[in-house]
Amino acid sequence: MPEIEDNNDPVPAPQGSRPLKAGRRRWPVVLGGTGTLIAAVALVGAGSIFPAVDATRTVQPVPHPVPVGETMANCQGPTQLLAGSAAGADPQFSANSSSTKTQLNAVVLSNAAGTLPGAAVEMLNGKFTSLVTLSKPPAETAQGAPTELDGKPKVRAEVERGRTSDASSVLRVQPLDGQMSRGAGSVVVSSNDGDLQGMAAAPCQTPGNELWISGASTTVGRTGVLMVSNSSASPATVSLELFSNSGLVQAAGSKGLVVPAGTVRSVVLAGLAPGKDALSVHLKSTGGAVSATIQQSVLRGLTPGGVDYLVPTQMPASSVVIPGVRVQGPDAAGKISSQSGYADAATALALTVPGVRDAVVEVRAFGPDGQVALPNGGVFTAKAGSVSEFPLAGLAEGSYSLSLNSDVPVVAAARLSSSTGTGKAVDMAWAPAAQRLGSEHLLTVPQDVGSRLLLTAPEGPATVQLVPISNSGVLGEVRDVELKKGLSATLDPSTLAKDTAAVLISASGSPAYGAQLLSRADSADIAVLPLAGTVTGSQAVEIIMGY
Repeated sequence: MPEIEDNNDPVPAPQGSRPLKAGRRRWPVVLGGTGTLIAAVALVGAGSIFPAVDATRTVQPVPHPVPVGETMANCQGPTQLLAGSAAGADPQFSANSSSTKTQLNAVVLSNAAGTLPGAAVEMLNGKFTSLVTLSKPPAETAQGAPTELDGKPKVRAEVERGRTSDASSVLRVQPLDGQMSRGAGSVVVSSNDGDLQGMAAAPCQTPGNELWISGASTTVGRTGVLMVSNSSASPATVSLELFSNSGLVQAAGSKGLVVPAGTVRSVVLAGLAPGKDALSVHLKSTGGAVSATIQQSVLRGLTPGGVDYLVPTQMPASSVVIPGVRVQGPDAAGKISSQSGYADAATALALTVPGVRDAVVEVRAFGPDGQVALPNGGVFTAKAGSVSEFPLAGLAEGSYSLSLNSDVPVVAAARLSSSTGTGKAVDMAWAPAAQRLGSEHLLTVPQDVGSRLLLTAPEGPATVQLVPISNSGVLGEVRDVELKKGLSATLDPSTLAKDTAAVLISASGSPAYGAQLLSRADSADIAVLPLAGTVTGSQAVEIIMGY
């Protein structure tokens, strides 16, 4: 603050105090106080000029756009034969067999102007080594450039089909003009011999921080390996909660599992919960978001009993739907499951009740001709804090969808079994509970395997639109599939177009659900590919300003 000199006589000091010395003294400039006073007057004036703030006034939240990043989907690697696991060490794997074939499929869509986003598949080996580039990012000068609209659709796609892959990977799709881009992928593994004979399939998963996987088993001859993938730039700390047929499993090694960025960590479930006929895993992660898959295999003596990738199912809910349940004829299925050690080679429903109260569940099965009868009317009680099985024996041969209603939230998945005859290899597959179909789900169609889309609408009529995408990335004509209430419809994707490599799926009307069934001719191979969720558009949060 500026100061001025004062050479006046000293001010008389009060009695009992020390006198002030005469001479040069410094006083604050009065202008500073005057300025403060002027400012105060101005504020008072402002209060009289502008309306007072009303603390009771309702302020409408305003959406604020959130910057969007790249879309990521973690893709499973090939099946691996467990060779051993030392205490406190990661499991050791050996090659499956020389006939094992791993196919990676991916598709990415352009925006409405026909511009493809940058998209690539990178290996999760700690270094993010590039595996394949689907499309390069558009030139900087082209981004945001005005587009002439002539009313003709310009959407196109880039497709990668049947790419050989020997490791887990991540599909990365960059945003365009502030909008999230659309992409999807899948992995299909098949083997004609060896302990892991059969077919396993899994969609590329969007990473998350919580998921449920059901269908594992750790009894003799059954091997379940949990594989957690972290494609983020941050390490993830994972904790597992295990539910079995005998209740909640207390496992000391199930907490604080660190998954470094860009890597995959494998956990042998028998080391945490040995000797369990049925096992469900509840995974939570902090730090980086993760995906997870359980490689489940069966070996009955020297006879392969099947292999599958168990993928996340719907979060606990009171109402769930499981599409894509294929059933063999009762006579053939009965001959297989009646053999010694083949009790689990039968179609069944696995139900997990996470809460502390038993669940009363009603199960309905819908086939191509409507609802079919189930044992005991489809009603049973599932024990709290454990995994229960409900047999689906007696159903006629065909494809079905299951609809479950429970008085408490549950987690559900269905086991499928396939065989060409007694004494021969058996394959298995697990169909998880599905999410309701919305708009623009992308589905890849693997090559060299049979594929069927199974669609259902349990509660009312719905319309499902299917747009085929060819190998060259051309979008075909839209086909509408009208679903009646309580029916399951099956469709071959190859009938949509000559060389269908992917399908764009949208649904309207009553809640509709779907899955893709895979099989191979002249073999027991079977697998289920759930439909991936939608990740499109921009994101925004609503911010309310107030006090």
